[in-house]
Amino acid sequence: MSLVNQTLKKLEYGGVVAGAWLLSGSVRAAEVLSRTAIDWIGIDTEHAPHSPERVEALIRAVEPNATPLVRLASVETAVSDGAKHALDAGAHGIIVPGVETPADAENVVRAAQFPPAGERGVAGTTRANAYGSNFDEYVDTANDEVLITLQIETPPAVTAIDEILSVDGVDVAFVGENDLSSALGYPGKTEHPTVQNAVKRVREAALDNDIHPGIAGRTPGIKTERANRGFQFFLLGADLSFMRTGIEAFVTE
Repeated sequence: MSLVNQTLKKLEYGGVVAGAWLLSGSVRAAEVLSRTAIDWIGIDTEHAPHSPERVEALIRAVEPNATPLVRLASVETAVSDGAKHALDAGAHGIIVPGVETPADAENVVRAAQFPPAGERGVAGTTRANAYGSNFDEYVDTANDEVLITLQIETPPAVTAIDEILSVDGVDVAFVGENDLSSALGYPGKTEHPTVQNAVKRVREAALDNDIHPGIAGRTPGIKTERANRGFQFFLLGADLSFMRTGIEAFVTE
């Protein structure tokens, strides 16, 4: 297990990173994805019923080729041991949906960081610290290497975005366009001016607060256009969507 978060390092150097959700729970799918050109894989426990044991197996499959991240189900899940369990299993970061207030952001950061910056419990024997053999090094470096991504996907979150992103320890502000468009009254219409104004507001606040802005980049053209606007952290799709679109493209040629 690497103690250096390559995705976070690339972001901090001003680079662009791309990743995908892992929904299937397949260890082999995780390995295949990790051996492509993507930087990170988000093991999705918000929309897929992965057990903690399955999450750990998927983290093993992703390493060392890509950065294993875990998307938790909610802020409440992150605070009530979800962040601790994912990170102890060896995840290099967490992605938390439904963040709406500065208090939400503070609670997520505290759950993901060791004292004195946070409240993450310090265990002597976890997969993350190589079952104790790298205990000192892991505890000393984890707060700097864990990637904390907040999903911004509701009008209250957009309204409070400057205060949310002023919380120390946040690395990425990821715009959840599907949920945001629905919450704004335009479900699925991510190009609607109201939705795009909200996206712009989040991007500008992220850049103003030295936070890496993130969003979907589901085609090369969309990804390039959004990277030119300052976005750095991209979601390309999910393992299951890649399977479907790949087969459809093949049979329609």
